[in-house]
Amino acid sequence: MRKVDELRNVIANQFACEYKAYDLGGVCNAYGIEPDAGLDPMNSKRLYVLSGLNKLPDDDIWKLARRIVKEFENTEMIKTMEPYLADTELVFSFVTRRRIVDFLDSLSDMEGQMKLDDFLSFIWDMSEIPDIFTGTTVGEEIMSAVKYDKTMSYKELLTNRLEVKYLPDEIFIKFLECLVKPEVREGDEQKKYVQGINGIIKEDGYELYISSQKSGVPHYSIGKRRIVEGELKNLIFAPVGQKPDITIENSISNELRLIGDTDNCLFYNFEIGADGLQWNTLIEWWKENNKENNIENDGDPELELYGRLKASLDSEPEKIFFRAYYNHYRHPIKKDIPALVPQVYLHYDPRSKYQRKGQVVYSHQRMDFLMLLPGGIQIVFELDGQQHYSQNGKAVPALYAEMVKDDRALRLKGYEVYRFGGYEFLNKTNAKQVICEFFDKLFERYEIDI
Repeated sequence: MRKVDELRNVIANQFACEYKAYDLGGVCNAYGIEPDAGLDPMNSKRLYVLSGLNKLPDDDIWKLARRIVKEFENTEMIKTMEPYLADTELVFSFVTRRRIVDFLDSLSDMEGQMKLDDFLSFIWDMSEIPDIFTGTTVGEEIMSAVKYDKTMSYKELLTNRLEVKYLPDEIFIKFLECLVKPEVREGDEQKKYVQGINGIIKEDGYELYISSQKSGVPHYSIGKRRIVEGELKNLIFAPVGQKPDITIENSISNELRLIGDTDNCLFYNFEIGADGLQWNTLIEWWKENNKENNIENDGDPELELYGRLKASLDSEPEKIFFRAYYNHYRHPIKKDIPALVPQVYLHYDPRSKYQRKGQVVYSHQRMDFLMLLPGGIQIVFELDGQQHYSQNGKAVPALYAEMVKDDRALRLKGYEVYRFGGYEFLNKTNAKQVICEFFDKLFERYEIDI
């Protein structure tokens, strides 16, 4: 029998199991199936559906099978269809699911702070009694095999008993989200699971991201990857005076190095898997960086770092923006906040315009300010003075066009861009209110607990 004919029988059997005889006429019509008029589904539901499937071209059978896998969201259906469709219609591939199982098996504590059966009850019915003679529930059976008698590994539990491989995508997503629920795990343990899972599911274009923060504890959801492409590695920022002298330490791994007068620019290396940058993290880095360079500082490292960053700012609007943010959110209560990083190099051309004989490689090498929020959200803040759109007091459309072109390029790379006009900061008191109200709304939008 041809494979497509086998598939016709699989679909007919599935419809016969899924629907009542008196519903089959309407169901078949909805799926574009026209059973023989002389057949009665009350006699044989399978033959009734099969008569209609036999009239469909082979290509339509494959399309119908893919549609059924999506719409039925049935573990047994996915399992039955595997020899015919593999995982082509699943958001999370079988390879991804197997890697998730291996990851969880290697840690052997997926239930975290909960009892294993209570954790599994988020997804499966643990109160079911499969054997009426023993009266043992599914939860009790699993607890005995995995936790007490040690006769079943986590891998065997997830692969053979719970068949995670064949879960419909919606249930698989719920399973991944449950692994990092605050009631299951918090702190470094939660981060470890998030990073491990994201390292696997990124191949399918998805990620766990912080969807909200309650009482300072992050809550994660699965969504389409929305971070800027590429892992966070280097941050070159806050130059003072001359342009930094940057070399490529290792061109294969894209490792950069500052040489010459390294004091005129700051260089931050991210930890592997970092998806944001907090102010307290930057302060700790500043202290360690000074220690490594044998720089003695007897004062408050936070104030020293604040002063160093402020020294890199050129214009009065930039200084107002910087001061308003940190003064409002850091004092008097010193809670951790996202770092507002000034003068960040996104592009870098080691040569000057003069050296390139008037040619410009990058019209905009530095961002005024950058903020890296949890969940891989990267936000650029630009403060526009008259030089962004005029020369000698006259509007220059070409300058404005270049500015909005740069905005488009940043957005296409995954950054969010917010622009402020320098005119907004003429009144300093009003400017502070505008800035603080803006950040209040921004943090509310991303559910950052400040």
